[in-house]
Amino acid sequence: MKVAYLLFTGLLIIQVSSCKKEIIFPIDDIGFPMPVNTHPDGTAFQNKLDEFSKKGLVGLTLVVDDPIKGFWAGASGKASIEQNIDMTKFHLQYSGSIPKMYTGTSIMLLAEDGLIELDKKMNEYLPAGICDNINNGNEITICQLMSHTSGLGDYTWNPGFYFEFMNNPERTFSTEDFLGYLYETPADFMPGEKYEYNNSNFLVLSVVIDYVTGKNHAYFFKERLFDPLNLNRTYYKIQEGYPHPTGTTNCYSDYYNDDRIINITDIYDNKWTSMQGDDGMIASTYDYMQFTRALFEGKILSNLSLETMMTWSRDPDLDDFWRNGLAMNCWRNDKRTVWGCGHSGSSEGMGGFSYYFPEKGITIALFTNTGTVHEKYKKLSLGLWEEIAELANE
Repeated sequence: MKVAYLLFTGLLIIQVSSCKKEIIFPIDDIGFPMPVNTHPDGTAFQNKLDEFSKKGLVGLTLVVDDPIKGFWAGASGKASIEQNIDMTKFHLQYSGSIPKMYTGTSIMLLAEDGLIELDKKMNEYLPAGICDNINNGNEITICQLMSHTSGLGDYTWNPGFYFEFMNNPERTFSTEDFLGYLYETPADFMPGEKYEYNNSNFLVLSVVIDYVTGKNHAYFFKERLFDPLNLNRTYYKIQEGYPHPTGTTNCYSDYYNDDRIINITDIYDNKWTSMQGDDGMIASTYDYMQFTRALFEGKILSNLSLETMMTWSRDPDLDDFWRNGLAMNCWRNDKRTVWGCGHSGSSEGMGGFSYYFPEKGITIALFTNTGTVHEKYKKLSLGLWEEIAELANE
């Protein structure tokens, strides 16, 4: 029996790898209307996907939309290793943190509706039973949640949550569970003191939407984002088939840090899809691209709201590689020749990027079903993304 030990903030977590039984999820063939590939660099895009799939990224999907050069969508690698199913451009991908951009957009829509003010404290919209139990919960503004400057501790790093997450693969979590872990998590700093990326901000924002609208925020997403944009291959909480709609790829990870890729789809279905506001979405790469393009082309929000979200501040730890806005960021390549706006996602069984490049009006979405929290696969994912972004922006 192989045992892996993880020392986490003073808590010794023991994982017994032989107790993790891989569950293989069947993948049905899917297809849906998508533009014809017309981009002249399609062969080059495909070659890049094939190259990085051979380097270790299990499966990859890519969509590039260029108003001048045209459209291209493609895939490489496997959607399921065990079933020998090739990844296709139609397969559905897990989101990681990309729903933060959807949550933030929803907050801006509610602000346009006159139901939220960004500079108001969150206790204007949430009951005392929640705010009084969150460290500094009566001092944090909506804008500070949106900009990752609230100082909240990250509930996903609470030892109790992490222990449950790693050692009870079949458990799912409720909103109350997540808030309970947040209540137990100390603040990292005083509100407004500095920037620090944090999942708790968008958990709280999703609960704000619940209270302001009087119903689960997933319905707001559907009514104000998915339906108007015809995002028919986007699944979040309430769509039929969730959390494993037809066509969802299997997920893979070096879960035990032993350089061995295993199937962790069951963990993803039970854990990450429980998360709300900060994760938990499943969609086609085409749908991720469509949302990102619509947002930055002004088809969802007013120009003023979009400009507010795109008020960039520099993360001193990243040497100008990223700049942070409200529920989004600005990415720059190493050469500082290409920059785009959007959001990325990185998690135990996926990695993704969905960005708009304003100088040329290009939108790119790239996803893998390989966990990119591990250094080897993180480097591969970022390396491929940089090469694709540079190629598309030539």
